[in-house]
Amino acid sequence: MKRIAVITTKIAANHPEVDFEALKQKEIPIVMKWKQEGIIENFFIRADTNGAMLIFQNMEMEQVVQNIESLPFFPYLEKVEYVDFNKVF
Repeated sequence: MKRIAVITTKIAANHPEVDFEALKQKEIPIVMKWKQEGIIENFFIRADTNGAMLIFQNMEMEQVVQNIESLPFFPYLEKVEYVDFNKVF
């Protein structure tokens, strides 16, 4: 089964003017909606809270990129890595 992992990195210290807590309050409902729709399988936040990993399912790369670019955190991400893989079990 095809999966696309998206690994993001943000450095909050690089953006002291940004209210990341307010952005989080906007972003979490979007991710939860994706979970309810069945397009996201897993969502992990880094232990240091400076990034996340999202596992998308049943989507093409272009759709995943569009979804990620629509997130409130996107303009503040230093790095976004997309990994296309097949789930074995």
